[in-house]
Formats: sequence, C-alpha cells, structure tokens
Amino acid sequence: MLRVIAVGVAALWGLAAVSLALADAEPANVRPGQNAVLTTAPTEVVLLMSEEMARQAGGNDIVVQDSTGAEVTRQPAAIDAANRKKLSVPLPAGLAPGAYTVRWRTLSADDGDPASGNYTFTFDPNGTASPGKEAVREDAPGVKTPSTDGAASAGSADSGGGTSWVLVAAVAVAMFVLGAGGAFVLVQKRG
Repeated sequence: MLRVIAVGVAALWGLAAVSLALADAEPANVRPGQNAVLTTAPTEVVLLMSEEMARQAGGNDIVVQDSTGAEVTRQPAAIDAANRKKLSVPLPAGLAPGAYTVRWRTLSADDGDPASGNYTFTFDPNGTASPGKEAVREDAPGVKTPSTDGAASAGSADSGGGTSWVLVAAVAVAMFVLGAGGAFVLVQKRG
C-alpha cells in the first residue's frame, strides 16, 4: 500500500513540475508576424497566447513604438471577452511608414506569473510584402496557426525563448523517476 501511495505522490510531483514549467502566457501566434513587411498599414496588433491570461488591471498590455521609441498606441490592450488567450490593441489610422517594435507583457491566469517580450515589423508601402513569422510557438497546446481570413489573432512576438515540450516532458519523467525512486528507498528502509 505504501508503494502505491509513494508512486502516486511521485506522479503528482512530476505533474506539478510540468505545470510550473508551462506557467507563462507567451505569444504562440502573432499578426502582423515577427519581422513582417507590410505594404498596407495594420489596424491592430493581436497576440494569441499559449495560455489564458489573468484579467487584472495593468497585468496584460501591448505597446507599439515607432523607430524613435515614441509610443503610437493610444489605448491599453484588451483581452478578448470570449477568448482569454487573445490580447489585442488597435493602431491609429495614418500610421507612418517605418519600423515598429511591439512590446508585450502578460500575467498568467494559471499561477500569476508575469512574462514579457518584444518583436518588430515594418510598414513599407513600397516594399515587398512578407507575412513574417506568425506561428512563434507552434508547440503550444490548443493553439492553431492563424488563418489568413483575419479572424485569428494578429501580432508578432519574440519572448526570448519558449519552453521546448520535449524538454518539459524529459524533466517531468526525470522528476517522476527520482520521486518514485526516493519513495521506494524510503519504503524499503521502513519495511
């Protein structure tokens, strides 16, 4: 009986480690894409996160800056009412051609962990259009690549490094094995 309990505790420990490793709400899909070149001015920046965000004042935001560092966004970003993974901010009409930096920050609904990052896109009416990289976290669960119909999220992000699911699985298995092994040793010493 003690062995069953020990294995159960080890399994819960491994699951807790996996949930902690995945606790950041980071962009999975973005439009305009990371390093995109747009020939028409975007009307908004939309980020679809890897997990739900907490609805806390000031916890989640997107700020768009021009090449001089001046902020061009005029209002705070909003979490979609029907999808707590979707964060968007409108851009003003008459956006000038140039390079733009998108700075984002989020607050995980899972455990309250903050995350932040940035990426760039360029608006060049005379350039060659390129969507850039829209699926920046293809490994995120339940998140699909945005469609081209505009219904999916838009934006671009470079969070500085996403969690590799292979690494997370390996850590979870290692923690399970260590926990089960430790529990087994304790049970053997008592018996």
